Amino acid sequence: MNQEEIFVKELSALVRLGKNQGNQLSFGQIKEAFTQSEIADEKLPFIYEYLQKNQIRIDEEFDPDEVMGSEDRDFLGMFMEELKLLPKISDKEKEELILRAMEDDKQAQQQLVEVYLPKVVEIAKLYVGQNVFLEDLIGEGNVALMAAVSMAGCIEKAEEADAYIANMVMDAMEVLISEEADNKDVDEKILERVIQVAKAAEELYQDLHRKVTPKELAMETDFTEDEIRQACKWSGNQIDTVEIGEDDGVS
Repeated sequence: MNQEEIFVKELSALVRLGKNQGNQLSFGQIKEAFTQSEIADEKLPFIYEYLQKNQIRIDEEFDPDEVMGSEDRDFLGMFMEELKLLPKISDKEKEELILRAMEDDKQAQQQLVEVYLPKVVEIAKLYVGQNVFLEDLIGEGNVALMAAVSMAGCIEKAEEADAYIANMVMDAMEVLISEEADNKDVDEKILERVIQVAKAAEELYQDLHRKVTPKELAMETDFTEDEIRQACKWSGNQIDTVEIGEDDGVS
């Protein structure tokens, strides 16, 4: 593993530490996080920016309400009302459920899912403001919760259950956020391509005083005919300066 790979691994671990601490880190923890890779001062601004994008504050208290939209607030309010209907149990009863779930008791596992639902909400609130709706975060977290509880037999001690389940829930939410970010990148690239093709087509349209074909446009730009046709398709055929015909030839 090279230094760059080590740095990425340590940065990911730092983000997870911040999430576990309620989206907070100290300057000291940031310095201590990079024990194997050497971080130069010029990397610190990047690290701070990366932490900020992940809603992690440095020596500041994180308030989810500051970044939560109205749709998230409305959903959270309704969901919390539903959680109030769940029965309350003592720590002793919770431990007994965990022990039974570890023995593959299906009824205990179902009850344990209900016990941990409020914890999923707590974790989801740590990830708000990252272009994913709170409802989707909680939904993904609930799926991970059910999977974690069904695999309770992997836990060696009952006191390890909280960390085991929380880590699986956090992993699921982080995967969702990563996938949404990838989708956003793709969407932005598609939009950029449509805009570029539309602009080029408009310029050629002004020169020829008629609609242009993909073949003509390809000859005047760096785009291939297939890329031009695809851009038109992405736009819902709204690039009205391009004539899409059966053979796309010049009439």
